Amino acid sequence: MRHLGVSSALLAVLGAATSGAFVAVGCNASGLPQDPGAGGAAASGGGGDGGEAGAASGGAPPEPGFGGTFSSGDDAGVVDAAVNPCGTQCGPEELCDLNHLGLDDDCDGQVDETCSCVAGQAHACFMGDPSYRLVEGCFSGTELCNEVGVWGPCLGGRHATEACFSESPAGCHALQAPPFADVNLKEGTGTFSADAEPGSETWTVVCPAGIEPCPAVSGADPADNYKPLQSGEYKVVYTKRLADGTTGSCEYALYVGAPGLRVELEWEHDLGGEGVDLDLHLHQPDDMQPWRVGGSPSDCGYNNCTVETLGSEPEIRWFSDTASPPEPVSWFLDPVEARNTCYHAPRGAGQAWRDLGRGCHNPRLDIDNITCDPDVTDPNSDDFCAPENINVDYPPLGQWMRIGVHYYSSHGRRYAVHPRVKIFCHGALGADLGPTGFHDPEAPVTFSSSDGSTRYWLVADVAFVDGGECGEDTCVVRPLYEDETVKTPLLTTRSSVESSVGPGYPPPP
Repeated sequence: MRHLGVSSALLAVLGAATSGAFVAVGCNASGLPQDPGAGGAAASGGGGDGGEAGAASGGAPPEPGFGGTFSSGDDAGVVDAAVNPCGTQCGPEELCDLNHLGLDDDCDGQVDETCSCVAGQAHACFMGDPSYRLVEGCFSGTELCNEVGVWGPCLGGRHATEACFSESPAGCHALQAPPFADVNLKEGTGTFSADAEPGSETWTVVCPAGIEPCPAVSGADPADNYKPLQSGEYKVVYTKRLADGTTGSCEYALYVGAPGLRVELEWEHDLGGEGVDLDLHLHQPDDMQPWRVGGSPSDCGYNNCTVETLGSEPEIRWFSDTASPPEPVSWFLDPVEARNTCYHAPRGAGQAWRDLGRGCHNPRLDIDNITCDPDVTDPNSDDFCAPENINVDYPPLGQWMRIGVHYYSSHGRRYAVHPRVKIFCHGALGADLGPTGFHDPEAPVTFSSSDGSTRYWLVADVAFVDGGECGEDTCVVRPLYEDETVKTPLLTTRSSVESSVGPGYPPPP
């Protein structure tokens, strides 16, 4: 049976689709942990500045409580929610198979410390008893594989080691949103903002690593509107002034993620002039037809995978027109409008998807970023440097999808650029490739000034795997190399990929 679990980084409103597509089956824990695991506070996440959800200073402290985990009064100590059918998941040793990757199986406060990996890979991670990872108030962090093939520390998130399951949602607390959505940051302050003097409230946001420029907070009375354009964990800092003239502040996280597969491409835009133009491509699962820079039935890109082309006579028909999620489907209109994540896309694309009245298409390219202004911080502006991104909301299981990047044009510029591809699976980072993952010693993937119009980077293959009865569907990312021994990236040419898809696919994961 397929259980399409959703990473805790994903918007709560996406979590319980009418079809049941996003419901994680029967794996929430209730009550106090038998052994939540050792360890202290979580490491900072995202861009190295992930704050503690609900951490406050000044003013009234967050209200105590267990977030509805227990009943009160005469029934104190009686669980009033379904007991986790999986029970505690603490075991005697760390496990490294796909269903246990990212979990603190032995509950020692460390994750995957004995497991090997491939440089550039990433995975959601949770410290302490794994059965608490989907409980309200708990959020997974991210672990990155370093250049020697060892998982790094679990950064960001809120964990069982911090008793995340017992935190009150009344005070400052984490928010969740899909990319491109408009977020009201005040909702994350809860009762902590109740005693703020009118006009005194301010919010600042720290973006995850690699997001540049970071969108600015906007709005008025108060200025608490935020539009994140990329996935990851953001740190929000809220400050208020009290009636006695003192100030109070708290920090909380904003987790941004989307269902299924989301691939984001970014590169430098501040090196001079109007910048260069790179294009993101996604190849049809397990298909061996060559790529086509201008698009083909097997190649989703700028010329055939946007709302303008998919809304008329699409040549991209990878999936069924009649299936229902979580099975792969070409079009799906969710009855809850907010769950149609393409409706949030900037530059008019979101409204165009909404006007079609058909929901979102799989796959799709939301943004083709040809030129932009790196000094613009308003994410609603057409000149904002948004990432190119391709999405498959309901990906197939056990089928490889290949990711490619074409250096379309240098626009006459004479400098090198460094592409960065982030691969997200159900809201969790599955790989961060380009700055990491290649060469020995490790060095960034580089497009030289002479590569314009010809260079093509075959980045990686990604496939989704069933998470089992008490896990979450996850993905496997396999970076592609010209020489695996020294980890040289597979940098080829347009003419080459238009005659061959590239190396053969490995067996299904």
